[in-house]
Amino acid sequence: MTTTATQARQDTPSETLWIIWAEGFAATGESETAWQLNEVPIRATSLDDAVHQYSTISDSRHLFHRRSDGTWTYWGCRLFDNESDARGAFG
Repeated sequence: MTTTATQARQDTPSETLWIIWAEGFAATGESETAWQLNEVPIRATSLDDAVHQYSTISDSRHLFHRRSDGTWTYWGCRLFDNESDARGAFG
């Protein structure tokens, strides 16, 4: 008796190029409008994945924080996948 194994097909989510934006801030006399974190788009399956990749190679990785609701912050500023939402959140 012979058996044949079939390999399960695993679809991987498609990857997209991501630009990460941080909302602006005003604290202790300093302020900044929304700004773009990465100069080169990051290939990832989600914003979560893109921020994780970027944070692990960043010299400032200790400033990234993933909240319990799944959102990310950098130095306390929320992160977004587009400029419009980042500016709408704070500057």
